[in-house]
Amino acid sequence: EDRGDSSQRPYETAMAAARLYFTLLAAALRWTSEALGSTDAIVVDGPWRFTATTNRLIRIEYDPAKVFVDEATVTFFPRSEPKGQWHEPATNGSWKVLRTDAVELRYQSESPPAKGTVTVASSDGFLWTWGDDPEVGNLRGTARTLDGGAESLDLNCHNKVSPAMENHEMHCTWGLVSQMGWAVIDDTGIPVWRDDWYASSKNTTDVSVLLHGMDFEGALEDFFYAAGRPGLPPRYALGTMFTRWYNLDTESTMALVQDFEDNNVPLDAWIFDMNWHLYGPWGSFTWNHESFPDLRKLLDFFQEQGLPIGVNTHDNDAIKPNDDKYEEMCAALGCTAGADIQFDLYNKTYALALEDIVWRALSTMPNGTQGIDFAWIDYQQGEHDTFGVTQIPKINPTIVINTMRSTDGARHAEDKRSLIVSRYGGLGSHRYPVGFSGDQSHTWKGLAYLPYFTSTAANVGFNYWSHDVVGGQGENGDDYELAARWWQVSAWSPVLRMHDKGQGTGTCVTDNTCARNVPWDLPREFFSAVRLAMQQRDELVPYIYTAAFNSALVRPMYYEDPTDKALYGLDNQYLFGPDMIISPITVPSSPTAKGWQKALGAVKWSLYAPNSTGWMDRVSGNFVRGENVTGVYGIEDVPGLVREGAVIPMRPRPKRRAGLARARETLKELEFRIMPAEVFYRPSSTPVTGRGSVVDDDGISMGYLRGEFTTTVCEYSFSNGTFTVQLSRTGAFPSQPQSIDLTLSFPQLPPLLLKASGGHQTTLTYEPQLLGSVLKVRDVDLSSSVEISLELDPSYPAASLGNLIGSLGRVRKARYVKDALDALNVPYGDDRAKLTSYALAGTKMKPDFLATMPTLWDEALKQVEVLLTQEKSLQVDPRRKKFISSLLSIGDEDFELFASDSRMEHLRNLIAT
Repeated sequence: EDRGDSSQRPYETAMAAARLYFTLLAAALRWTSEALGSTDAIVVDGPWRFTATTNRLIRIEYDPAKVFVDEATVTFFPRSEPKGQWHEPATNGSWKVLRTDAVELRYQSESPPAKGTVTVASSDGFLWTWGDDPEVGNLRGTARTLDGGAESLDLNCHNKVSPAMENHEMHCTWGLVSQMGWAVIDDTGIPVWRDDWYASSKNTTDVSVLLHGMDFEGALEDFFYAAGRPGLPPRYALGTMFTRWYNLDTESTMALVQDFEDNNVPLDAWIFDMNWHLYGPWGSFTWNHESFPDLRKLLDFFQEQGLPIGVNTHDNDAIKPNDDKYEEMCAALGCTAGADIQFDLYNKTYALALEDIVWRALSTMPNGTQGIDFAWIDYQQGEHDTFGVTQIPKINPTIVINTMRSTDGARHAEDKRSLIVSRYGGLGSHRYPVGFSGDQSHTWKGLAYLPYFTSTAANVGFNYWSHDVVGGQGENGDDYELAARWWQVSAWSPVLRMHDKGQGTGTCVTDNTCARNVPWDLPREFFSAVRLAMQQRDELVPYIYTAAFNSALVRPMYYEDPTDKALYGLDNQYLFGPDMIISPITVPSSPTAKGWQKALGAVKWSLYAPNSTGWMDRVSGNFVRGENVTGVYGIEDVPGLVREGAVIPMRPRPKRRAGLARARETLKELEFRIMPAEVFYRPSSTPVTGRGSVVDDDGISMGYLRGEFTTTVCEYSFSNGTFTVQLSRTGAFPSQPQSIDLTLSFPQLPPLLLKASGGHQTTLTYEPQLLGSVLKVRDVDLSSSVEISLELDPSYPAASLGNLIGSLGRVRKARYVKDALDALNVPYGDDRAKLTSYALAGTKMKPDFLATMPTLWDEALKQVEVLLTQEKSLQVDPRRKKFISSLLSIGDEDFELFASDSRMEHLRNLIAT
């Protein structure tokens, strides 16, 4: 697939020509930015209607019968009032001219739209002409599903999108951003919303043009204004969700929840697969009382744990006489008792009865009585425009079901956010989170596709893709590295959702080749890596939620700076919130190693650090900017970058409990982590500043739309070795904590001394794993601002501070190597004492130790090099030996696969269609 990489396209010439055209045109027409006479946002000219939805989002309608569409459509739902403004119309020969402050539209009014008869040009030189191919320069959007065992899709909507499904089932959507500076939404014939239900559209031509140039965020904002903002899911959905296809019952369900607690693994929502309902039908809306005889006990258990409940629904199946609500449905529809009630989705009476009678009887009640909180909509029986006798052209069942179930609470005036888990139903689906990508093939090729697929969906505002997290099956059943990497990719994605799709049971259990669905089923090394990734996500929920609240969590790299050509084509990395870049490893450490051996796999991996600002490598601790960053990574590592000096809001990890249902909680505990910046290691009198913020609310209601939320800001200034930190809070919501326990952390720095705490009770420690100071402040009331001051311990000479740069990465490598040697029982003693000393650098931190750290590292490398050549046990364990030498860059770095100079080529080949 050609993804619009400008370095490989001839259309830059066309863009230059467009700018020249526009410059000459503007001069000829004496167009200035001054208004030439105020008119409305809508201009009607016979069969033409032009709407300045905004000054850069222009709607063009043409209908010989002059029948224009004012209703909402599936895409624009609801349709916002236009807020752009046309200036006085003008003519130029056979052309009529309309202008806003940002664009000029020219059209030939005497003929219907055809290639070249309508143009829209922007004031910064971008041009769209009727008939232009949207493929050129478009940065792609998303499509319905990876079902059918697809490993990847072709998001060029002109091509066959899925290898397993036909295009009419895929709802492939072009991106709303393009390197050509324009994108087009064709809403012609899209069903309208009339009399509170869907109806066929009568329009002939209905096209909206976004002409935002390289202002990609502006293009999305204008689309959201016109079509509705992306839905904000309940906060718990951004934690960890779990489901599996298994014959669970009351006791085994409760025991499995307890397993999460016992294994210290986060859990925030529970989803039942088809085992929840009556046996037999693929879909049913009645609990299976054979497996759940005391249903109230189970529901109350989940409520006590604080875990919302979702269930799988296959809506296409008929409602059968043994369904609990069959008689009420029959009465509402006037059907013949005893016959199945067939799925009749586009019939308004049927659809609303399904929601109001059947679904609501299962749902959690407004009075708090626990029921089902959200639906995993697993409809996959064809994207038809006809059910029963009702046909609505250009509609599809995916977006109709998603809309119904998402708006059910609002129709009943419930003050709670909607949540579904479902496939993509086309443009407009951004309003109904979260996405379910379907039954993808769990292979390395499938995994390598996910970072691109997930991030690119932000180009149509579909910000919450979730993917089934499960290990490999069959011949990949013992590829635990694949399982661990899949968990890591999802932990650093918009939604983390575990599901085995039935691959965790069956005859595979006999030969132990089933897919692993719970982390603790993996061997220890892999389980530790998975749990670490999940715990890191759990800590970062405040950062994740704030990013989702304000914009989108995951976006392609070019959103950092759309004018930087180097940021295009970076398909294996993405922006993660405002201050991070993540590039999860999606290749195996070896093409031949199996099972536990892969825990000793080292992967050489590269990512690109944009030139927009300075970055810290979150794994190595080094500082980079405008360059490729190559490192060697072990099984626990997820490569990524953080802006220098960024302030990252977090929730401290609990010490003695797993943290069930933490994501839904308000921020009674809050940590701001002030990330290293290069200037911290060479203090001067010139102040350096940084800022971060976190949003908090009840996490579940619609109160945030009424302004019921708080924003807590952490700002700091650093000069002369002193951090001055200001904390403040604005806003309010009914259940907000009156005071919080606050933590400030400063990784990869020498110990700090507290200078001023504003009279608060504090505890200051030096945390070895962080290689930095942690200040805890109890019972902080942020109704008024708080100032805290800390300084670098002056007993640590300024000349030695630079020795800490990259120390996090070196300690990490030392720990990997020490553990590998310990597991082999390589004799302890002075011959590897230097390595142990460096691995324990955090516990040994003193001024003298800091001064000797470079020498200590060199000596540790020399000791390990001797071991690699002389220790007999390493000679008979070549994979362990290679792992150690690769991590420490000792000797031959001839990786079996994915050397840095060929990795990108390999990845492109891997996911090429």
